[in-house]
Amino acid sequence: MTHSIGIIGLGMIGESMLAEFLDHPEFTVVACWDLNPEICSQIRTRYPAVPVVSSSEEVIEHADTEMIYIATPPMTHVDYGIQVFGQKKALLMEKPLALDLYEGKRLVELAAQTGLPNTMNFGYAAGPVVETLEKIVANREVGQVLSIEIRYEFPSWPLPNQLSAASWITNKFTGGMVREMFSHHVYLIHRLFGHLKVNMSWLSYPETENSAEAFALASLQAGEIPVWFMGGIGSLKTPRNSNFTINGKEGVVRISEKQQLYSGQAGEWVPYQMEKTQTASQARLDQIAQMLNGKPTTLPTIQDGYEVQSVIEDLLAKAGKSD
Repeated sequence: MTHSIGIIGLGMIGESMLAEFLDHPEFTVVACWDLNPEICSQIRTRYPAVPVVSSSEEVIEHADTEMIYIATPPMTHVDYGIQVFGQKKALLMEKPLALDLYEGKRLVELAAQTGLPNTMNFGYAAGPVVETLEKIVANREVGQVLSIEIRYEFPSWPLPNQLSAASWITNKFTGGMVREMFSHHVYLIHRLFGHLKVNMSWLSYPETENSAEAFALASLQAGEIPVWFMGGIGSLKTPRNSNFTINGKEGVVRISEKQQLYSGQAGEWVPYQMEKTQTASQARLDQIAQMLNGKPTTLPTIQDGYEVQSVIEDLLAKAGKSD
């Protein structure tokens, strides 16, 4: 028996997850919807067997939906989440959890009250890379951790695959690379090393009114471990690149673009040999199925999403200030 899924939001991320659910043997997509009629039409053409309904209410109230995946702009997340819990259904929420931390806390409290299954769609929610990193840290393979570095380089913002979300992802009040990209690494650090504290941050904005940040620099701490974050927009010829590096006294490991894990060896980056070959998306969906079967998982919860968003909003609010 498969788990029946409803999806609200069919943009780039929503459609990607739709395809992943369809490819997984333990899920059936029984209803989906997007506010944009053109996107709904495109989904009907690309996935003729998938029911595209006429409203978000139809997805949430559908008799067969067991879990609802919310892949809409972040300003709608809490309202949809409240509706999902109101129908006593499980929730998979896209990040960020919310833009307003008070509203996010409301959803966290409701999740606790209902006890319903819930999780956040962070890129490092599951999979061989995060599981291997957990072993590396637990076994002290790199020795004492001296620092953590996160770096991004983008040719533009939005990125080419984010154009359908340009109306909000380019706005500093609703989007930006810090919310959209750094959130994944904040979650990963929380999982590996504990909660982050923002020491200082500096943001550079384009001259266009309300545009999201073009460059970000921040100093943070995970316990006694210094964490450095730097990212920004280069030129249209700049190759997209991101990396997450753990520098230790006895070694160094790095996650590069596309979640490839490397170790530093004699001045070169060498692929780290991992035991599992499963993709992150496959592992995430396997664990979601376990969650819906009532089994324990290591997936991030709505509470984890709130803690990540607290760091993100603190970083944005502290721009130009320091503790």
